[in-house]
Amino acid sequence: EVTGNNITNINTTGYTRQRLDQISFVGGGADYYAAPFGIKVGNGVLTTGVSQLRDPFLDIAYRNAETNVGEADSKLAGLEDIAQVLDEVGSGEDENGVIYQQFQILADRISQMITEGTGHDEYESLVRSAASTLTDLFRTYANELQEKFENQEVSLQQDVDAVNGILKNIQELNENIRKADIRGDSALELRDQRNLELDKLSQYMKIDVKYEMEDAGAGTMVEKLTITIADTDPLVYPEGIKLVDGLYTSQLSVEMGNNYDITRGQLTDKNGAPQKGSDPLKLDDNLLQGSLQASRELLTEKGEFSTAEEAAADPEATTKRGY
Repeated sequence: EVTGNNITNINTTGYTRQRLDQISFVGGGADYYAAPFGIKVGNGVLTTGVSQLRDPFLDIAYRNAETNVGEADSKLAGLEDIAQVLDEVGSGEDENGVIYQQFQILADRISQMITEGTGHDEYESLVRSAASTLTDLFRTYANELQEKFENQEVSLQQDVDAVNGILKNIQELNENIRKADIRGDSALELRDQRNLELDKLSQYMKIDVKYEMEDAGAGTMVEKLTITIADTDPLVYPEGIKLVDGLYTSQLSVEMGNNYDITRGQLTDKNGAPQKGSDPLKLDDNLLQGSLQASRELLTEKGEFSTAEEAAADPEATTKRGY
């Protein structure tokens, strides 16, 4: 049955190959066929359950790669949007961007007016026309960039909403897996679903996932899953910044129109009851990685126009560019 299940699900997204767990069976009491000297053979095996063939190291490596890919994809998409509006890269020596060419035309008209037609209305009219065309270009580009900027704001809010949905799904799966553990059911399919949610979450931010056992009462041990934001300073956050703590989970919020600060809310259970000591926490610029951070940086980063205060807070601020 286990082998058939593995074959049937070979193309099922997120399915983890399963294995029948067995132990050697040793019978007790008198044995009619016992060999001399007390040696017993041929008793076979007992099946103790079904487990998954999953490598934690590969999970970590895969999710870290997903974080990097998610961040790079979001940055690339934003930069491509900007390039569609303001593409000043020519394909040859004489092929420059539109603004560069218009600057050249304006410079040529001014030079022509100075050398040939100072005081002549027709030359001054040519200068005004070239300058007007240049300012029209700036206005058009500015309006299109503003539209792209507003679309990026919507994208950031959608990313935050997507993360919140994933965290809620993981909370629900944690509860169902906990109930299955109490019944003695391994709930492997539920664990597959949870792993898929963890993979999706890793695209938005870099996470650490920890599994441990806890007492559910009467000595019954069940699995507890904890998700924290990866690479935080242990001196500042000795317990890490938790997003999920067993049956408790948080929700993120973003402050639009200012610095686009992202805040982790208090951890609560499914009924909204708060977990003691899990106060809301603003996630500083350097705490996040992944597509969520990339979306935020496209709205906030200024590259070489960063202030000294911004550069002090983030040494890479002068190399990060956004709208």
